[in-house]
Amino acid sequence: MVESTARGSDHVGIVRVNGLRLFPPRPPPAGLATLLLVTKMRFITLTCAVAMAAGMGSPQASLAARTTSAATRAGAPSARTATTPSQATPGASTNTPSTPTGTSSTPSSAPPAATPPKPAPRTRLTGLPSGAIADGTAQLVVRLSAPPAPNSPAPLLSPSVAGAWKSVGDSEVFTPKSTLEPCSSYTLTVWAGTDALGHPPLGTAHRQTLRVACPSLRGLQQALARLRYLPYTIDAAHGRNSGARAESRGSAARYAFDPPAAKLLSNESGAPGLAYGSLDTTTRGALIVYQAGHGLPATGTPDGSTWASLLAAETLGHVDPTPYTFVTVSESIPETLEVHRGGHVVISTPANTGVAGAETERGTFPIYARYVSTTMTGTNPDGSKYSDPGVPWVNYFNGGDAVHGFPRASYGSPQSNGCVELPVGTAGQVYPLLSIGDLVVVS
Repeated sequence: MVESTARGSDHVGIVRVNGLRLFPPRPPPAGLATLLLVTKMRFITLTCAVAMAAGMGSPQASLAARTTSAATRAGAPSARTATTPSQATPGASTNTPSTPTGTSSTPSSAPPAATPPKPAPRTRLTGLPSGAIADGTAQLVVRLSAPPAPNSPAPLLSPSVAGAWKSVGDSEVFTPKSTLEPCSSYTLTVWAGTDALGHPPLGTAHRQTLRVACPSLRGLQQALARLRYLPYTIDAAHGRNSGARAESRGSAARYAFDPPAAKLLSNESGAPGLAYGSLDTTTRGALIVYQAGHGLPATGTPDGSTWASLLAAETLGHVDPTPYTFVTVSESIPETLEVHRGGHVVISTPANTGVAGAETERGTFPIYARYVSTTMTGTNPDGSKYSDPGVPWVNYFNGGDAVHGFPRASYGSPQSNGCVELPVGTAGQVYPLLSIGDLVVVS
């Protein structure tokens, strides 16, 4: 039961709850040093205080609640940390929870937050193969900024090449099973998902064009010699294959790109000379014979398709089935023509070369066109024109000059317009012995 008595204009009265006097307070009990400051207050505020006191469970709790604010304002030491209640709003009450002894109402300083680690940088490409590949048998190396992750996608070569990629240290390494094809181009792709250990992926795909060189001319000459299209043998003192056995494709390619330091020795008496390391006439002639015999354009140029065929022939051990053949023409009187085949002279016959003003040019020339019969036209040394239909067994070797049959009263002296004329019957014997690319040596 709450009782209140108001006196005077200042509304100061006595408040009791269940018979217990709450306001004004009695002198504090002994041992409780509490300074209580009483001020004038309006009755409505007093009513709120009474309502609060009514909810306290014991007189001691009520007394502590009454004395906290006054003790704090008076500056007296207290075992609790005081808090200042917010100003009451008319019609509402404000409860101020007490603070445990020894605890400050101000939050203690939290330890500084740990600085988050910096994110790892993206994977980087630190090394790529050169765009110009000098040796198709060599490994290709793609180097990353750290060792490749186990699930990192391997680079790709296009067109595809037999071989395998392997992670070695900080690199992806491709080893061809035999070789990248000579005289060809490839596209190397390093995928955007390529990632090094502990690093995010590359992020962007990288593509590079690789151009594989044609092997050296010495490599070409050694290959033609091994396949017996040249009348030369590789010096066996260097322990290299001289053509007596088949090669693996890888070995043939290595010999092509990096030919042994060997000599080529003539294996036929009187064979045309060879300029080692040069695409000379002897080499061109042998290459034309090879190309014509393998269904390739007979250009005398070692292009990619020719090299692919040469490597296949070396791998299979397919040597020239025909003995090396060439023709010599002597302008010494009596003029003669000889067919050399497999180191032997198989035909020797009188012949006619060009007259003064239409001399047969001296030198070494590969046969470039052949006809069983054709019409020949041209200009005589005196300026008159000629047209000779049905000329038989024709082998063109230098411009309009050819070895062919032609009826004459005699042979062995200059009578032609530059061609090498043979008796018709003999020309018919010579023709099947010759091929596109065989050399005609005029001296």
